[in-house]
Amino acid sequence: MSTHLPFSDDGYKMSLGLNVIDESDWLEVSDSIDQDLQLSEKERLFALSPKEVFRAEDLAFEASLETLLLVISSLRVNHPYLYARGCELNLILELDANGWEEYFLTHPDTHPLAIASRLVTEDLLLMKPGTQASQNYDDSAWRLTAGFLAFPAGWSLDEAMGEPTIGIHKRVPGYEESLNNQVDKLFYSLKPERIVERLNWSLTRHEELFRHHGKFETAAVSDINRKNAGQKIWLRVERQTFRRLERTGLVIFGIRTHMTKLESAITSAADAKRLISAIEQLPKAVVQYKSMGLFREACVAWLSEI
Repeated sequence: MSTHLPFSDDGYKMSLGLNVIDESDWLEVSDSIDQDLQLSEKERLFALSPKEVFRAEDLAFEASLETLLLVISSLRVNHPYLYARGCELNLILELDANGWEEYFLTHPDTHPLAIASRLVTEDLLLMKPGTQASQNYDDSAWRLTAGFLAFPAGWSLDEAMGEPTIGIHKRVPGYEESLNNQVDKLFYSLKPERIVERLNWSLTRHEELFRHHGKFETAAVSDINRKNAGQKIWLRVERQTFRRLERTGLVIFGIRTHMTKLESAITSAADAKRLISAIEQLPKAVVQYKSMGLFREACVAWLSEI
């Protein structure tokens, strides 16, 4: 799978940047080592501390079951390798919707969304609607009602559960001013047959996928310089997808995380030039939020030599 390089030299602008995708492209699947490692890491994290990576409100069960059935169907049709893996791990059972409901009644320690997200590399979160006609944002906002979050970048389910979209992104500089309730409007406008995606990128010195820290760091970094920045800095790209559930009306928010060493991601002068431009155009507040100021000069110097 080629590395996503979503940064641009057209000037910084916070926007949704959506693309409509086909049903077959909803879940990002490859035969890469990265995929296998992430699937194994999900199992490890869930076994070690399930409450750290999974939360669900009681009212989210029906939408979670609908999500599980949708994921299984998509894997069966489009990604037989992952479907076979799910069967081997007994995560996928040959049951219809009624059969699954009976299964969860007799297995109260399991949950459909926890199974669904362990079948794929994407973290899967569910957003529930408010009252669309209300002029009050707190009433009309979509809120996080369930989620399996194995690969967070500086946030947690503990702080995000029950929060509206603006609340979840309250620490992101410029989010409310630039996007405000655009995400909520997007969710209300989505039809089940219209799946959309967007790409989000950042640079980080932290290699780990499961990370609650890493925002607004100020401690000096002495081990990154213009010679080793390509080995020490990681390009983190999130492929985010949004899909409306037909029966329950909730939205599945999928996050597929890619972590690539900078020296592997940026191999041409043209890409290096684009990334330098993108870095230099980031507002100061965004640089501070992403903790990129700690290594920005070394990174730009390394890129300049490609």
